[in-house]
Amino acid sequence: MHDAGLHPESQAEVITPTGGRRYPDFLFRAEGLAVEIEGYAYHGSRADHRRDVARFNELLACPEIRALLRHTAEDVLHRPSHVIDQIRAALLRLRTRELPGTSAPSPPRSR
Repeated sequence: MHDAGLHPESQAEVITPTGGRRYPDFLFRAEGLAVEIEGYAYHGSRADHRRDVARFNELLACPEIRALLRHTAEDVLHRPSHVIDQIRAALLRLRTRELPGTSAPSPPRSR
């Protein structure tokens, strides 16, 4: 990521609404984008999968995190440009939503 000009925090601490601490692999704090890299060796059982799902839900409940990308270690090793492209696209979407006048109009209120 660094070679691609992206400089996230690594293993940055975020606090869940219940006070728990979580450490996403990478965090673009200003935009609220967390990136998780999953290796099969550590996520290969049903119990591991259940823990991962709970962890991802906890990460998404953190006020600092607005979006979460998940990539496999295989993607990082064999398709790094794809991973970088997805991260850049997500950052752009998050940054665009912050600009004045770029949000979608609200639906009309019924009376």
